Amino acid sequence: MHKKTMIQRTLSRLRFFLTVFFLLLLFAPQHSMADEQKTIRFGVLSIAQPSRIFTNWQPFADYMSQQLGQPVEIVIPRGFGKMKKTISEGGVDFFYVNSLVFYRLKQEGKAIAVAQMQNITGQTTSHSEIFVKRDSSIDTVDDLQDKNIAYVSPMGAGGYLAPRAYLYESGLQSGIDNHESFTKNLSNTIHGVLLGDYDAGTMCGVNYKLMSKKIETGELKVIAVSNDYPENVIGARSTLAQDEITKFRHIVLNMPDNPEGKVVLQNMQKMKIKAFVNYNKAMETITEGLLTTGKL
Repeated sequence: MHKKTMIQRTLSRLRFFLTVFFLLLLFAPQHSMADEQKTIRFGVLSIAQPSRIFTNWQPFADYMSQQLGQPVEIVIPRGFGKMKKTISEGGVDFFYVNSLVFYRLKQEGKAIAVAQMQNITGQTTSHSEIFVKRDSSIDTVDDLQDKNIAYVSPMGAGGYLAPRAYLYESGLQSGIDNHESFTKNLSNTIHGVLLGDYDAGTMCGVNYKLMSKKIETGELKVIAVSNDYPENVIGARSTLAQDEITKFRHIVLNMPDNPEGKVVLQNMQKMKIKAFVNYNKAMETITEGLLTTGKL
């Protein structure tokens, strides 16, 4: 009995050590794989409907996931406040925002520039256009006194900052000498002017041309063009590791040189995106000047 007990104990210990050994083999590789498979969260701040944002940006997320070897998930915070909160809480790693939003985030120490958007005209800056009904009595900016102007969003670079700064520079204090309305939608702005809900509308000139392919704008006329403003930016939260930012930036900047990346970019032209290029800090000087001129 004693000998049998000794054998049983030996076998029990052997089973224990074998179990521990196999558990170590099992979990060590899985831990490494979990690190490599950490999900990258890409935030998109847009006035478009979430379903459309997902449709437009999913090919980009899929491409980045393939190149990074990590899943990339699209996150859609609604509004500047929500985006800022999500970044602060680590809810997004990288994000696509307009230049005004990026400037505000950077000023608060929450954002680092990754790349600048180059629009379909090949430029990293754009301008806004102010338009009215062709049969209206409004021909110049001076005629906008006491009129109702439709802007897209109070946090828009082309949809608010640039045209407001232009009006101030022209001697018209927007919001004081006239009424400001925010439509939160490009088509709402155009339709609102066509229907007479607003006396004038304004938006990015490139977007206006793109929208003119979807909506008949023959009854509208452009009466003014703003000074340039910087195009949208891909940013990263400031607490993200530098090597992750560098790797993401390298892949984004080299999309035109990759056949699959080139296809993704071609499909992004409907969002006025041609490519992404190195960020130029001088763009912030343009934004600062517009904020000063527009009293914002």
